[in-house]
Amino acid sequence: MTPPELPFGFETAILEEAVRSPSVAMMRLSIEVDRQLRLILAATGQLYKYTGQSPDEALRLIAELMTVPEALRGTLETFWNLRNDVVHGHVSQHLTIRAVDYGLRILKMLHSIPRRSYIVTDSTIRLFSDPEGKSIRADVHGVTIKTLGPHGGVEHIRVHPTRREYLSGQNVSWEWALRGPGWGETWYESMPFGTVTFAWSASLEFIGRPLEEI
Repeated sequence: MTPPELPFGFETAILEEAVRSPSVAMMRLSIEVDRQLRLILAATGQLYKYTGQSPDEALRLIAELMTVPEALRGTLETFWNLRNDVVHGHVSQHLTIRAVDYGLRILKMLHSIPRRSYIVTDSTIRLFSDPEGKSIRADVHGVTIKTLGPHGGVEHIRVHPTRREYLSGQNVSWEWALRGPGWGETWYESMPFGTVTFAWSASLEFIGRPLEEI
């Protein structure tokens, strides 16, 4: 789903900071641009590939799986070049304000990119290695994730294995442990009726993080 707009007052605060300390304003903008790129990567399962070395790298990964605004790449490149000049004190006040404007435009474009959301609905699911529900998997529990589509609406609700603790309602990233244990055929306890339902034939561990931690 499309994320909310920029926090109230963010744009004004950045413009005021640019007058007081251009380098600080640019660093704040750079950090927020990187965070928004990471949030999109987190929603596409691509975050583990991102080294954090450049926003161009993040944009390439995003473009592999979804359409990005045509103007974004060029604007991002211009912003990053101006940002480097501002931080090193090589530009005028006029160019500083221009760089800030580019940064704010980038954030708005990133916010406009629809992406899936993954919402925790239950994190205390008991898992079993047998369809009768007699053999509890003691080394793992289930977390129920509701996937919301890029334009709203529930795509599916599924149980995944995890050893992490979650709170209901958390919006989390789509991340999996590519190394570590996996689990074969598994069943889970459906609530509120306590029936045993097939979960998966094989699965890695779900390790999504709350978005505020990214």
